[in-house]
Amino acid sequence: MKRMHWVLAAAVACLCVAFVIPALADKGTKKEKNVTIDQVPEAVKATILKEAGDNKIEEIEEVSVDGKVVYYEAEWKTGGKEIEIKVAPDGKLLKKKVEDDDDDD
Repeated sequence: MKRMHWVLAAAVACLCVAFVIPALADKGTKKEKNVTIDQVPEAVKATILKEAGDNKIEEIEEVSVDGKVVYYEAEWKTGGKEIEIKVAPDGKLLKKKVEDDDDDD
């Protein structure tokens, strides 16, 4: 019977390590802040404007982790699609995502 208690205790400890500890060890505090096109660095502005073309940019967010800007995210719609891009602070295009615009938001 004592062996069963030790096995149960070990199982609970493993669960704590597997699920609780990683949740507590978050890799920094992520913060998103809405900004305008004129508030981003020139290289970021150029990339966003190039990618968006004549489309109206609906939102730009500055994303930082522990106070350091890691990327900018811009969104617009075109041809029934919603476009989202991520741009590094140096203007490099990191990611482009195209989704159907279903207006369920």
